[in-house]
Amino acid sequence: MGGTQKSYTTNPNDYKLLEEVGYGASATVYRAIYLPTNDVIAVKSLDLDRINSNLDDIRREAQTMSLIDHPNVIRAFCSFVVKQKPWVVMPFMADGSCLHLMKTAYPDGFEESAISSILKETLKALVYLLTMVTSTVMLRLEIYFLTLME
Repeated sequence: MGGTQKSYTTNPNDYKLLEEVGYGASATVYRAIYLPTNDVIAVKSLDLDRINSNLDDIRREAQTMSLIDHPNVIRAFCSFVVKQKPWVVMPFMADGSCLHLMKTAYPDGFEESAISSILKETLKALVYLLTMVTSTVMLRLEIYFLTLME
């Protein structure tokens, strides 16, 4: 935590999408190159037609992701819209997800010690996120009550 944050532009011409590395119900993730520095990064391209949120909600979520500072939670470097699709620029996780690792390297499942380590680190991330959410909610309540008192 507290490491130096790399800076990335919001100019889509600074990015070269390579191959698709993942997808979900509302987004596709690409391995990409940030051309000014040749950094390998991930670009998550959201499909607004498949999302039940409006653009403001997505923008707020991307801003929140950029504030995250925990080693077990992926942080967004920046976000911007390209051809009506929001892009979120994030670190590229070369080893893939835990599920991918399990399917490719451990088809019979992880050993108990590995599961224990994964759960421990996941719980640390959840505690961090819950603390962050609680702090944000408390700040919003404080602002709300202060405006009522004016």
